[in-house]
Amino acid sequence: MKLCTFTVPTSLGPQTRIGVAAAGGIVDATSAVIAHLERTYSPEGAARIGHARAPTDMIALIGIGGDTLDLVGESVEAVSASGQAQTAMGEMTFYQVGDVELRAPILTPPGISCFITWPAHIEDSREKGFAMLNFPEIGGDLRAYYKGHTGSIGHPGQTIPMPPYAKDMDIECEMAAVIGVGGKDLSREQAEQAIVGYTIFNDVSYREIQAREMAFGLGPTKGKDADFSNVMGPWLVTADEVGDPQKLRMSFDVNGEEKSSYNTSGMVWGFDDLASYLSRGQTLRPGHVITSGNYPGGSALDLGIKLGSGDKVTLKIEKLGEQSNTIG
Repeated sequence: MKLCTFTVPTSLGPQTRIGVAAAGGIVDATSAVIAHLERTYSPEGAARIGHARAPTDMIALIGIGGDTLDLVGESVEAVSASGQAQTAMGEMTFYQVGDVELRAPILTPPGISCFITWPAHIEDSREKGFAMLNFPEIGGDLRAYYKGHTGSIGHPGQTIPMPPYAKDMDIECEMAAVIGVGGKDLSREQAEQAIVGYTIFNDVSYREIQAREMAFGLGPTKGKDADFSNVMGPWLVTADEVGDPQKLRMSFDVNGEEKSSYNTSGMVWGFDDLASYLSRGQTLRPGHVITSGNYPGGSALDLGIKLGSGDKVTLKIEKLGEQSNTIG
């Protein structure tokens, strides 16, 4: 399934819901489950059970585990086939994409772990002002990542404002895995099962600030944590629909022109390995985001170009869709 978080206008202000791409639009996951349950329960009973089984918050939904997503999928199929427009109590089941605002699928992740998995990207960065960077030993027991700011979530389609302290905004094309039920000290097999799905991740960076900060040996801070600097979505595609996450084409477009492409097969470590490593002594909770790092050529820095105000950058990953943002 292709899951999303979206908002719809109401008399009380925007309301956040969980949707599934279906029938040429978006089916409301909670309303679809309620409509499906109305075949067995009273409208009031179906509403109570539906909201419990399919919450309107993505982290709550994917954290339930069990057959919850199967129930959502069955309900969406049933509603799509019947054309049922609303539940018995008047909750909308279907929206046109143009009638809603797509948000990041995970609005408040418990953690964002940004790994480096592409040696060529690090080598290229070292030649362009980041001589302090090193890649972990391939075959060794260490991986390298920094902790992204969980309060700086950006959304697809958004114009990303330039913070007052920076002048050089860059966009990084990354893929991210999202944890479902989670766990601690996971084997690679267990870690693979813990990943509920994948999304496009834009690791917005402010290069001149990042280069100065990383000379201290700690990692990027203001160079990557301004508001809206972790853009996700619009889709969280479930792992069963993605299949092998290490065989997907990625690309980086500027103003409609493809500037580069690569394949996730070039990652030195797969997402199962990264999630297993991250879970050492640490409980991974539902909604934790694990990113691949920037592929070689997947940023303006790698390409040797500068992005300016008004430039529209589109990141594409096979099976995950595309994400566009404009430089503010």
